[in-house]
Amino acid sequence: MKAPRSLLWKFLPLMAVFVILQVGQLLFGIVGVSHLGEESSLINEAGKQRFRVLLLADIARNAVNAGSWGREERARYEALLADYTAFSERFIAFLGASNREVHRAQLVEAAAVHTVWRQELLPLLNSVDPSRPASALALLARYQARVRTHLERLDRAVTILEQHTQSEAALLTTLNFFVLATYIALIALSLFLIYRFVIRLLHRNIEAAQAIAAGAYDRRVTVPSRDELGVLAETFNRMAAAIEEKTRRLTAYNEVAATITSSLSADEVLDRIMRYGRDMSGARASCVVFYDAPQNRFYGQVTAGLSGRFVRNMAFRAGGLADQVFSTGSYVLSNDRPKNRHKLSQLAREEGIRGFICLPLMSHATRLGVIYFYLADRDSFTDDEIQQLSTFSHLAASAIENARLYAAAVEQSVTDALTGLPNRRQFDVRIAEEIERARRYGKGFSLMMLDIDHFKRINDQHGHDGGDAVLRHLGGILLGQVREVDFAARYGGEEFIFILPETEGPGARLVAERIRNAIAASRCPLPNGSAIRVTASIGIATYPICGDNIEELSRHADQALYVAKESGRNRVVLYDETLKAELERDPNRIAALLRDTLANIEPIVTAIATKAGFYRHHVREVEQAAQWLADVLDLSAADREALQLASQLHDIGMVTIPDAVLSKHEGLSSEDWAFIRQHPAAGADMLEQVPALKHVASIVRHHHERFDGGGYPTGLGGEETPYLARALAVADAYASMVADWPGHRAGTRENAVAALNAGAGTQFDPAIVKAFVQALEKTSPDKPQERSSATA
Repeated sequence: MKAPRSLLWKFLPLMAVFVILQVGQLLFGIVGVSHLGEESSLINEAGKQRFRVLLLADIARNAVNAGSWGREERARYEALLADYTAFSERFIAFLGASNREVHRAQLVEAAAVHTVWRQELLPLLNSVDPSRPASALALLARYQARVRTHLERLDRAVTILEQHTQSEAALLTTLNFFVLATYIALIALSLFLIYRFVIRLLHRNIEAAQAIAAGAYDRRVTVPSRDELGVLAETFNRMAAAIEEKTRRLTAYNEVAATITSSLSADEVLDRIMRYGRDMSGARASCVVFYDAPQNRFYGQVTAGLSGRFVRNMAFRAGGLADQVFSTGSYVLSNDRPKNRHKLSQLAREEGIRGFICLPLMSHATRLGVIYFYLADRDSFTDDEIQQLSTFSHLAASAIENARLYAAAVEQSVTDALTGLPNRRQFDVRIAEEIERARRYGKGFSLMMLDIDHFKRINDQHGHDGGDAVLRHLGGILLGQVREVDFAARYGGEEFIFILPETEGPGARLVAERIRNAIAASRCPLPNGSAIRVTASIGIATYPICGDNIEELSRHADQALYVAKESGRNRVVLYDETLKAELERDPNRIAALLRDTLANIEPIVTAIATKAGFYRHHVREVEQAAQWLADVLDLSAADREALQLASQLHDIGMVTIPDAVLSKHEGLSSEDWAFIRQHPAAGADMLEQVPALKHVASIVRHHHERFDGGGYPTGLGGEETPYLARALAVADAYASMVADWPGHRAGTRENAVAALNAGAGTQFDPAIVKAFVQALEKTSPDKPQERSSATA
């Protein structure tokens, strides 16, 4: 920058004018005051001398009257003569010293006064002799006659001198006014110059500073000159540029940080780190290398901008450059400059690399690896670039660590820790995606549920550690048996679930059988060193044949699994091949099966039980209660058999009720109750088609009638309802009260008995209630009624 021209030079001429004016004014004042003072002194002296001219005549006359001069009077007389003569000469000398035209008149008058005094009046006074009174008085008379004219001339000369003095005073005043006006003009000019060259620029600097403080970092000030204020403006602009650059960098850092951390995908984070790092540094290529602490080695380098040959031949040896950077936490520059001890390799030179920097990837106290940036157009980085890259490497390390933590959290959130398989949450996501895909492309798939047989027994015999060992072992088998396109997850407890894309029932069966056989053939090691064999049951439902939504498909796969359990375990069952599926398609198939043989009652009960998990246990409870009633009521063998068959078949009409209604936990709607009230009549209609069961049909039809006539389906009351139907109503109600079913928790025997007694005469036949209570008193003491596990 050029040497600044001092601001003083701009104001120096102005200051010189001020000094010149001040000196001029001082000189004018001194001269003017001196001259005017002398003129004023002469004017004042003229007044005194005028009196003295008259006084001389009086003194001389007094001396004449006295006849002689007194010594004092003579001295006074001579002094006055000498004084006036000196004044006259001084007056003429003062006026004669000036050559200005304006003094010519004064000079003529003064010369006449002086001449008259010297040639006429003074000789007259000198000639007065008091000792000669007559001549002296004559001389004094002549003196007085002429002195009047002399004084008039003196007055005129003094008047002219006074006018000249006034003129000079006016001129001096005008000159002072001009100087004052010039002062004011110079002050105004000074203020203007100060405003223009100082204050205005300072205001611009203030406005610019305020604008920068408000965020307008591109604001600059015009440089008006090369003086100190210009230097100030240039300095301010450099400062603003530095702030703008610093802000730009911070903004860039923030954008880079926000960008590379906006994704939690490790691959995307690495890609952004490579791209933004090269953009910031001007590097041609970049590389990230991670460090495996347990293995004590570098691994998994990710590169951008490097040739395949270079990448294949990259080596990260112990004690090498990368190891040094990773160990020390400090960057290293490599190039072929003479004083640099980290020279380029031949491989780097052949790649066209002229220099590179290796920086540690450190996040807080965690060291992840190193990052390289390679230059091809120059051999080194500036200090500013190194600072930027150091900051960037920390940001990059934090972004990579966050991505890793997120990936680990996601893995933990979707993976079952015990088996290593995806968990129920991940299954819910995948099944929704698979149904959407199947709907979009018209492709089917199968859902497969697997349950370990007798798992409760395993836990009881070998403890929960043994159960966990079985689950871990089974997880490994499943991972090895499923296809790459399949999805296996732990569904909960000892249950596993599979999605088999684009696989229909027969293909799904093959996969299931392969898995079942692999489980059955393996021996599961236990923590105590022993090993056991386990088996599994599998149920399969196929989309869209067995359901076109998640809930229906899952329920039917679970029902097929239930059938597999009930059929003897260690087997595979397809839902669309189960009796339940067949009965749902054709409920009248029940009558045909029963006509074939009454041995089909058990399969039919099992099929209906798959619609609602509580059903099988309920049937068993009703059958037990009916047996107690048969004993206490002393029924005949025929009635005993009829009541037993009715207790087994009383709810077969439920096959006509939708599964969703049977599995509801909340209160039933009026439409739901309409379905429920139909099942006694529907079941009786089926039984009436079976000759061997016609006598049971009426019992089934009326077992929900009330003793007071308020029941369904026909509203019979009292003894109009068949006797065995009234007995079955008591057994059914008791079994319902002491068991769990959707929306109801099992009650105690005492509460059930109290409810039966309360309903005697209204809902139930009071005699049958009394007999049933007596039968209960003969059975075992009250125990909480537990629902048996049909799937254990």
